[in-house]
Amino acid sequence: DECELVREFVEFYIDMFKRMNRKSNLAVFIEPRVETGFPDIVFAKYNPSMIESWNDKRRCLVTNDLKILSQLIYSRGCSGEHLLKCLKLSERQTLESLERLLDADMIVRKNGVWRAQSLKKIYGIERLISVEAKMCDMKKVLEQSVKNTWFASQSYILTGANKPKQDTILNVRKQGVGLYCRGEKFKKVVEAKKLALPSSYLSLQFNEWIGNAMA
Repeated sequence: DECELVREFVEFYIDMFKRMNRKSNLAVFIEPRVETGFPDIVFAKYNPSMIESWNDKRRCLVTNDLKILSQLIYSRGCSGEHLLKCLKLSERQTLESLERLLDADMIVRKNGVWRAQSLKKIYGIERLISVEAKMCDMKKVLEQSVKNTWFASQSYILTGANKPKQDTILNVRKQGVGLYCRGEKFKKVVEAKKLALPSSYLSLQFNEWIGNAMA
């Protein structure tokens, strides 16, 4: 049963996290609604100090705001004209988003260029790990796990199989995805490729969910 597999793995992961982390906190999301679907589990390791300087105006941010912020982080700053061209938002939408981001103290404007504040100031997630659980149909779960690399720093498949097939291990490794199996206990068979954060506006969205819940 996949629900039972997910529940047991969450308990295993939380226990492992507590033993290995003293300074960082862990947020656990079960089937969060994101643009790529509903990943079974997302674990977010974050620095609790990010809450100390949290601006309450961040509660007002919407998806378009995070898309603009992501673009500013990626481009390391750009003009309003460039934002309009890249994101295909209307001028009004863009100006409203920039205003909300300014109010939330997440961006600055200097010499006609919009820039994101330093990541240390606005982004507290250290690792964002997605997990897709499947008892069977490895092809489908691999496709979803690859999609999850759009926002996650590491993406894993969780299977109830004790010993996965060699073809499965090779396919997973080829795609940069990791693999956990459940035998007598959970075992990491393949380490997922580590990706930089934030990799998209969804990486930022998880940060906002945590901050707004904790602040």
